[in-house]
Amino acid sequence: MSKLVSLTNQDAANGYTKLFVVTHEDLTETSDSTAQTLTVPVTAGQIVTHVSYRLVTAFNDSGGGDELDVEVGDGADPNGYMADSECDIHTDQTPASFGHGNGALTAAGGKVYTAADTIDFIFKPDRATGTAYNLAELNAGEIHFFLRILDLAER
Repeated sequence: MSKLVSLTNQDAANGYTKLFVVTHEDLTETSDSTAQTLTVPVTAGQIVTHVSYRLVTAFNDSGGGDELDVEVGDGADPNGYMADSECDIHTDQTPASFGHGNGALTAAGGKVYTAADTIDFIFKPDRATGTAYNLAELNAGEIHFFLRILDLAER
């Protein structure tokens, strides 16, 4: 089950305040070629400045699928923190083990949320090649997303 964890003060001093863990078991969409969105809530007064990832175990499926990508953004900008081309995480794509989003929101220095919203993690199977499979077929994979979320309302 995906989980959101607050990092220690020592970790926060290094730049990240939250850890969002996603495993293959969290991706349950059964329709071929259909994306699934997992979310992290943000509240009014929070600012998100960074989203990075560490691919712990590349994702793999039991069929012929060969691509899995992730976009990270919010309702106003679905890939504002990380475009799908930055986060190719299927074993057949020889993915990078680490990555940092460079979407428009990241480039702008982050986004201040004036109302409650969510950070959306959109997992997209077979984006380019069209080798159809569904996310429920995944039998391996774990990714850790590191977020820097500052709470201006708490200050």
